[in-house]
Amino acid sequence: MFGVTLSTQSTAQPFWALVDKASAFESSPSIRTLGYVPHITLSRYAAIVVDDIGAKIDTLAGEGAFELTFDKISAFDTDPLVLWLSPKHDQRLLELHERVQSFADPGLCDPHYSPDLWRPHLTVATAISSERRQAALAFAARPIEPFKITFDRIDFVSWPPTSVLKTRALSGQRNLGETEW
Repeated sequence: MFGVTLSTQSTAQPFWALVDKASAFESSPSIRTLGYVPHITLSRYAAIVVDDIGAKIDTLAGEGAFELTFDKISAFDTDPLVLWLSPKHDQRLLELHERVQSFADPGLCDPHYSPDLWRPHLTVATAISSERRQAALAFAARPIEPFKITFDRIDFVSWPPTSVLKTRALSGQRNLGETEW
């Protein structure tokens, strides 16, 4: 599997605190096991021409960093249940997603990452069994203290295991503002 992610070099302490709380609903901590920094996946492919995507990552070098605010926990109703953090709406993030989608034939991309279906998210748990589902949903329904994370890199990754094939630092910090989704 391959993907393009927006990632952070920050310690992201509030994120990791929520990961640790959400991990209590899993048999083992899925996000810590990844061994990868907090990230938002912009595209995902089962197969792709690695050199093409790696070269296209370079075109994003002039893009500014993204400061995103996370203010609630949501769930993907799958089996196993997935818990994730929802960022406030950011138009630049949507535009970056569209640019990344143009890197490869749309037919190669996982349909969940297509512009009409993609939901920006920061995953905190991916393997919540049906036995822990109700408790995890109750946890997700509780309000959280909003927090910000600055995403300052674009990575081209493969998994499993997680390996960064190419990374590009984002320069400066530009933010057009955020609103509710």
